[in-house]
Amino acid sequence: MTAVIFILIAIVFFVLGMGGIMYIDHKFALAVDGRTYSMKGRKIDTDDPYVRRQFKKFYAIRVVYSISLLALLIVVVSYVG
Repeated sequence: MTAVIFILIAIVFFVLGMGGIMYIDHKFALAVDGRTYSMKGRKIDTDDPYVRRQFKKFYAIRVVYSISLLALLIVVVSYVG
């Protein structure tokens, strides 16, 4: 039974992780809609200071979201068993 719970937790956190990051990336794309930029790996190539600020803001949101999910995973797993 514990293995089933761990599998369920893994599926939920995988969906939350991928879906959340994709949603944050989508919000970034909407925030800079119509401005020119290109992504090169984890870096952004643009001359527009607004796009750079938005990229830094949304990157920080992604980091906080990932750390929060990791902390929540540790808390949830510690209560199983």
